[in-house]
This record gives sequence, C-alpha cells and structure tokens, in this order.
Amino acid sequence: MTAIPRILVVEDNPDLRIEIVDYLTFCHYTVASADGIEQMHEALANGYWNILLLDLTLADGDGLTAARMLRELYGLKMGIIMVTARGQVEDRIQGISAGADAYLVKPINLTELKVTIDHLSLRLQEPTASATALSWKVDEQSLELICPNTERVSLTVTESLLLKKLLEKRGDPVTRDTLCECLPPGRLDDTRRLDSILSRLRSKTKKEAGVNLPVHTLRNKGYSFAIDSQ
Repeated sequence: MTAIPRILVVEDNPDLRIEIVDYLTFCHYTVASADGIEQMHEALANGYWNILLLDLTLADGDGLTAARMLRELYGLKMGIIMVTARGQVEDRIQGISAGADAYLVKPINLTELKVTIDHLSLRLQEPTASATALSWKVDEQSLELICPNTERVSLTVTESLLLKKLLEKRGDPVTRDTLCECLPPGRLDDTRRLDSILSRLRSKTKKEAGVNLPVHTLRNKGYSFAIDSQ
C-alpha cells in the first residue's frame, strides 16, 4: 500500500501558495506551506514531510542553496520539486545539480504537478517497500526508537525492553508470556498492561515521528514486528 505523500509547499507568492495548497489538498495529499526559508526550517523541525515544493526566489534566502542543504541532510529520502519562473536551460541544469528531482516552470500546470508528485512518490516508496525491520533500531543508551525516516521517539525502560524483544524476533511471532517478562511487577493483569503499553507506543510513534510502528497483534500467538504485515 502506497503511503500518502506529505508535501511542504515553500512559496512566497501568497496567491500561488494558496492555489497549490488547495489543489493538493483536494487531491487528498497531506499538505502544509511556508512562505520562506525560515518557515520551511520550522515546518521540517516540527513534522515529517517527504516531498518539498520549492520556489527558488524567496525573500529570505536562495532556493538553490536550500536545496543543496536539504539534499545533504536528508539524502534521497526527501523529494524536491523546484517550482520557479526561471526557465532557461542553464537554470534547469543548476536546479537539477543542486538536488532537484523535478523542475517545473511557472505558470505551472496543476495536473502536471500532480503527475510529478505521484511519480516521485513511487520512487520514495521503493526503499520502504523493500525494507525490513532492520531499518528500525532501539538506542538503549538514550532510550529512543530510531525510525526509518531518522526521526527519534522517546521510550520508557519498559517500552525499550519490549521493542528490543520484538526486534530480536523480527518477522516472527513473540508470545504474550514472553513479552510480559519485560513488564515490571504490578497489580493489573499483565496481558492487559502489555496491550495498553503497545497501543500507546503505536500512537506515540505516529505522533512524534509521523510513521506507523509495524507492531502487529497476532490472534492466539502474541505480537510481531514485521513491515511486510502492514
């Protein structure tokens, strides 16, 4: 199943920015916007966005410089679509060299923009489709879950022990009894406590990292950590 693209529109023309955001929202993408480099950094720091629509001429910075910086930070995990009035061949060469996956010249055709996003989204999904649970790691020193998108989720000691146990058997069922051994002593039923902890952990991972934690409930078997089961 292909994930819905999360798109950040960086455009300082308010009318065009609203038009693009409204259209992409109508196309059922998850969309946010920024009017310049500063707001772009704020949005990237506070959420997970895997496709960036980037104007090159911004009031508070240069889009080419921003694209180079983003490519260094995120590698190929982020898609960059440049949307600009600069339409000369030299401009396109500079844009692609700076890290753009696609280069659209204003006035843009919104249907072409959608096709470009869909095509780029398929490329971005390729590592995820072929990935295994190895792309998830538990940092036992900092008590953090490291997600495939490099986001980190803070963990309690119990959450860390549970995830470590699940990752040791990645892809295979782990019984509730085995997982309950990770729980501290308590008055409540261990099975109910286990279900509650893992449910909260799924919610926390989605909220803090913007990704789904691939921990699955297996009827009469327990739990498994398996990406292919999603």
